Amino acid sequence: MSETKRPSPRPTFTLQSPHSTEELRRRVRAFLKGTKKIRGTAFEQLIELSISGNDHHFWSPQVLAKVIEHPNGSTTLEARFSPDPHVWSLYVFTYATLIVVAIFSLVWGFVQRTLGQSPTAMLVAPLAGLAAALVYGASFVGQGLGSDQMYLLRATLESLAAGDKPREEPSAEG
Repeated sequence: MSETKRPSPRPTFTLQSPHSTEELRRRVRAFLKGTKKIRGTAFEQLIELSISGNDHHFWSPQVLAKVIEHPNGSTTLEARFSPDPHVWSLYVFTYATLIVVAIFSLVWGFVQRTLGQSPTAMLVAPLAGLAAALVYGASFVGQGLGSDQMYLLRATLESLAAGDKPREEPSAEG
């Protein structure tokens, strides 16, 4: 029976590569020089790939892969998809704002109740919770919109890790 993973706003995956860190970095840099569809960087312990050009939208994903070299010369890539840093910052800022609004409304409602008034301000807290749930759901809508791009980035990283030449447009079969 296969294990079903819970949906995540920042999906992760792990790849194994027979190549050393240096060889993998060289392969990624050579690929990036020859493509216009994907941009990125390759450092000693980190690879970053994202969509470039006219195909890049605000929902476009990026993949960050931590590169771990083993004593036998092979590497493991621990990769995580995430939105563009600007979108991720907005996502976190929105959550922080909703938390502050919820706490403020609860405190204000408690003050109203202490003064013998109807604590109507407390009604804002559940609305902030609903808004937070909608923001959380929006991350899955973004993943749906960017699913083809997520596939392209993962297939590219898999090909580079395996030593194959990545295709610009991988087929749905792999």
